[in-house]
Amino acid sequence: MGTTVRTRTTLLDVHDDDQTRRAHEAVVASRVFGRPWFEPTSYHEALLDWRHEDKAEPKEIWVAQDGADVAGVATLYLPMEDNTWLAWFDLHVHPEHRRRGHGSALMDRLVERARSAGRSSLLTDFMVPVDDPAHGYRRFVERHGFELSYTEVVRHLNLPVADDHLDGLDAQSRPRWAGHYRLETHVNGVPAPLRPSLCDVMNQLGVDAPTGDIEFEPESLNPTRYAEYLGLERDMGRTRLTTVAVSERGEVVAYTDLVLPHGAPSTVWQYGTYVHREHRGRRLGMAVKVENLRRLQADFPERKLITTGNDGTNSWMVSINEDLGFRVVELCPAYQRKLG
Repeated sequence: MGTTVRTRTTLLDVHDDDQTRRAHEAVVASRVFGRPWFEPTSYHEALLDWRHEDKAEPKEIWVAQDGADVAGVATLYLPMEDNTWLAWFDLHVHPEHRRRGHGSALMDRLVERARSAGRSSLLTDFMVPVDDPAHGYRRFVERHGFELSYTEVVRHLNLPVADDHLDGLDAQSRPRWAGHYRLETHVNGVPAPLRPSLCDVMNQLGVDAPTGDIEFEPESLNPTRYAEYLGLERDMGRTRLTTVAVSERGEVVAYTDLVLPHGAPSTVWQYGTYVHREHRGRRLGMAVKVENLRRLQADFPERKLITTGNDGTNSWMVSINEDLGFRVVELCPAYQRKLG
């Protein structure tokens, strides 16, 4: 049982190398705790992310001090161009500093900042085991007034996937879309002519994905911000593989992204996959994922694992992932606190 101490919460000085290193160590220790498969990203990537300024979604990084140590880190995001009624955050306390009040001190700071920014709702999510419905992370946020909104199921896919398996999935889907769409795979961003329609499709992902009692409005990603994100990933040493389905009108109607972090050399993150609602029923979701996976395995055979998450009620995407061979590993519950 820890001892409660008086915690000082301050904004992280992202230009203080010593403090940022200690903050990164606390976040990594929290993320890997109880998750032996998790491969953390590098300090270099974290530092660039912390220093990056996104005017459309500014962030505040708060740290909890335990003497000279950084005991906890919480990042608060404040969307400014869409979904401006909400704020969302990511909170971590180093396992060696838990049960001393540091997490609660950070939480109180986040609630205060969200209210002062005029937000009516505060959101967060985190990873927990599949078989522990009363996990400590759940109890912590529930004590602070949060209620469960929805739960994503996190799955892993071990690589490589056999070529004949991918060929079989391709054979099942291709007759549904061939002749009406073309597939293109691009490294570190799609060409400029495709970016407006890609952004339009990406902006709909949060609207159509199951999110319980949270109703998101379309996001406001545009080609300029898209290019900024690609530049940030390039500086981090990351690689993004994007496969798109392009209609006869030359517009992106489906996409999927795989991101390869530099500091986690075996891991691949599955980012968004989405098919425009007017083009569904043609197996484009499976088509773009198979094509992207083929490119990944051909160009980056050293990567051993893809991680993805989907709401358990999203039967369309769940079936695709299960057909590809993804297996359930953990849960990612999303909680909301209405600030009133």
